[in-house]
Amino acid sequence: MNWLFVSIISYFILALVFIVDKFLLSRTALRPLAYAFYVGILGGISSLFLIPFGFSSMPLGQVVISFIAGILFIFAILCFYKSVRLGEVSRITPIIGGAVPIFTFVLTYFFLGERLNFNQLIAFLFFVLGGIILVWPRKKIRLMSGEAKTPLIKRLPLAILASLFFSGSFVLTKFIFMEQSFINGFVWIRLGGILGAVLLLFWPSARQTIFKTSKSIKLKTSGLLVANKTLSALAFILLSYAVYLGSVTLVNALQGIQYVFLLAIALFLSKKFPQIVKEQISQGIVVKKIIAVLFICIGLGVLVF
Repeated sequence: MNWLFVSIISYFILALVFIVDKFLLSRTALRPLAYAFYVGILGGISSLFLIPFGFSSMPLGQVVISFIAGILFIFAILCFYKSVRLGEVSRITPIIGGAVPIFTFVLTYFFLGERLNFNQLIAFLFFVLGGIILVWPRKKIRLMSGEAKTPLIKRLPLAILASLFFSGSFVLTKFIFMEQSFINGFVWIRLGGILGAVLLLFWPSARQTIFKTSKSIKLKTSGLLVANKTLSALAFILLSYAVYLGSVTLVNALQGIQYVFLLAIALFLSKKFPQIVKEQISQGIVVKKIIAVLFICIGLGVLVF
């Protein structure tokens, strides 16, 4: 299966997951620390179902790298959702969405020796440019009123850290996939995610927040969380498989397509369920989105043709 097709499917699922993520963080007692913890635990548990299909031992060095990749992903999730909770998601996603592929490009160049050919480089530039235009700046998806806003300068370090952690995790993931089968590498990396979640418990304040939040979560919220993380696990399997099949730099650069799906889903929900999602789009923003989508389509065209 082509990595491009797999990437597009995974980003569509991630757009759905993102809508629910923001709802859970804005309208429930769930907090970023607890959320990152559950992402690690539930993601690791879901990967255990793949063990009968190709899990085996690895050299110690590769096990360590797999664990680091999983830990970095959990800390990236933590930094991302902490920055999102501090203010408008529309101010954070363009920073992370633009920085992750750039950091990934640099890291793969120096550590994996990955080189893009001319067409791939052109596509990469169109993907990144389209993704940044698509989400900067924009009206936010309103999931609750009266959200506290923190100045961007105070959220910027968290956004940059999230970008670095995401990039590092994806690059190390690609390294493992270059040495191991997909299923074996994936399971070991998700076990690293469990370790990352457990590490959060070593900070007394974090442990208190996680346990306190866990007690206050309602049954409906728990069900929604599990369902959403199951969907997220499917998306992450597909995204990891796309990285396994193709260039990690291009897979990350294609993230702009997720924002296209996110916008479409938000507009649909805004009309059908305005009590959950409220999206306000002006004519100028629509024009900008069309231009951004054209950039992404050009990038896809360069790759396909």
